[in-house]
Amino acid sequence: MHDHVSRPSRISVTNELGRTQTLADCRESFSRFGEERGPTLFLGLGPSPWRLPTFLPQAWGKCFYVECPECEAQMPEHWWETIPADFERVPLETVLHGPWPGPIFFYMPGLKHFPSFWGPIWAKACLDRLRAETPAPAAPPAAVRTVLLPGTARSLLVPELREAFTRAGFAATVMDPAEILEHLSEIVRDGAPDLFFCVNFQGLDDFGRVFYLLRQAGTAVAAWCVDNPFHLISRLRSPFWRMIPLFVTDDWFIKTLAGHGAACVHHLPLAANPRFFDPLPSPLPEAARDLADKAVFVGRSEFPGKRGFFSGCLPPSELAATAREMVAHGERPHFGWWVQALGLTGLWPEGAVRVAGCGAEEIGRARRTEVLAALSREVELAVFGDGRWAELLPGQACRGPVDYYGALAAVYAASGINLNVTGLLLPNGLTQRHFDVWAAGGFLLTDDNPGLGVFPRELTRETVFSRPDEAVARCRRFFSERNLRADLIRAWRAEIASRHTYDVRVAEVLNRLDLCRAPD
Repeated sequence: MHDHVSRPSRISVTNELGRTQTLADCRESFSRFGEERGPTLFLGLGPSPWRLPTFLPQAWGKCFYVECPECEAQMPEHWWETIPADFERVPLETVLHGPWPGPIFFYMPGLKHFPSFWGPIWAKACLDRLRAETPAPAAPPAAVRTVLLPGTARSLLVPELREAFTRAGFAATVMDPAEILEHLSEIVRDGAPDLFFCVNFQGLDDFGRVFYLLRQAGTAVAAWCVDNPFHLISRLRSPFWRMIPLFVTDDWFIKTLAGHGAACVHHLPLAANPRFFDPLPSPLPEAARDLADKAVFVGRSEFPGKRGFFSGCLPPSELAATAREMVAHGERPHFGWWVQALGLTGLWPEGAVRVAGCGAEEIGRARRTEVLAALSREVELAVFGDGRWAELLPGQACRGPVDYYGALAAVYAASGINLNVTGLLLPNGLTQRHFDVWAAGGFLLTDDNPGLGVFPRELTRETVFSRPDEAVARCRRFFSERNLRADLIRAWRAEIASRHTYDVRVAEVLNRLDLCRAPD
């Protein structure tokens, strides 16, 4: 055995994403799997291979190992010299072929350093252990398809998706995203779901362990990116997301994600909440009263956690000035414009993507504020949202937030005109207002946006504006032409009901994932 006292105490590697990390050097870094006795397998040797024989009683059998080639290539000469002479390298194919017949020691930091290599191996070791510990079921499971939806009872889109999947013949389970990794073994042991469908990567950990284990268990995994996909993947530390079928509400991202290695990207717009089609309550909720002759805006001044998300992001002032000029001319300096203007080529894993996002978000909020300010000077305006609107719109009273699952449908239906000014984080993206307002029987006036192409042009051309002065003119027109407004509401509501429901969206997901057929 080589003298280890004089060797450097810490070894660092450049990980899969090009970042330097120190290899943890303690026995607790290894997780044990497999049988009590038999040939021992080390999956990853860690920074001190000479220590590994101390993990085992002397009477145990031969030791084998697998190491990540990308990690191995960075190891100093003294590391190679301390691999015990009786350790034998085993081909990876042998490990992946069937259950290993003895104990396994897995170097867990490897999952964070080189997740693409170790993720599938770890998942197989976990699943082999679960199958060895769990007796085979006495009777075959019921032939009902199952879907696991990460979220809570009031998470974004989760209630609507649960109901739509149920109507499509699935047994749908909703589970808190924070608990999925912790309970992943039980999820797989008790019968892996046919589909794991998450909104905005909820329930998927940063290094892909949830994805790899579900995939190993035979579960189809898919994600619906309702927000900017590059913001969503900016937290991920493994490229596993490239292997997941991605659904995006904004088709602008299809080509860009494919250019970053995504294997499968589909357009899946938002949809109308089915509850918004329900008859309105009588009497109307207090928030919905006295709105018939008003232009109404309901929304936050900024998304939750925005300041922390964009911490340290400072878009260049000259680009911000150019963006403001574009807005004044009715143009849209959206996320894609900022990416190009900043000269960004790689949007993941580099963090500069958030600078582009920050620029788009700030100019989008300024644009929304300008439209609302112009309207407040010319028509009666009611704003529902957070208290920051009082700062952004001096002299304009704010009526406070409205519960999405409460009075919002009634507010939409009772308002003379509902306003939407789409944010710029999604170049071609739509908002829930584009669907829910019409479903509720309300009237929507919105900024012009390429994403509106999912609707018939004869409907959209009547209800859009590009500049604040156009928004004012359109409001005046529709307050006076009430018959036209009523005709448009009927036509829009029929369009939404037939082509833009969650049942339609779930059917599209199942078709794309080839899960339409019920099991035999």
